[in-house]
Amino acid sequence: MLIHEIEDTFDEYGYQHYYKTMKTAIEISGLLDDVDRYTLENFFDTFDFTDYDRLLFDEFRYYFWMYLKIYEQKV
Repeated sequence: MLIHEIEDTFDEYGYQHYYKTMKTAIEISGLLDDVDRYTLENFFDTFDFTDYDRLLFDEFRYYFWMYLKIYEQKV
């Protein structure tokens, strides 16, 4: 997924403040490089981070990897 698509998806779900703090880590790690927008949107539909005071990249990566493993088993 392109960086502007990632940013737009975070913004769409109200997580722009998380994206700003994790942008560099997301880009360097390549975590979302091979993920389509639909998958990231489904992830945000599944996990709700609105009550988090802050979300660290390691937490985001952990939840996202868990989601991908569960998603892969369903498909």
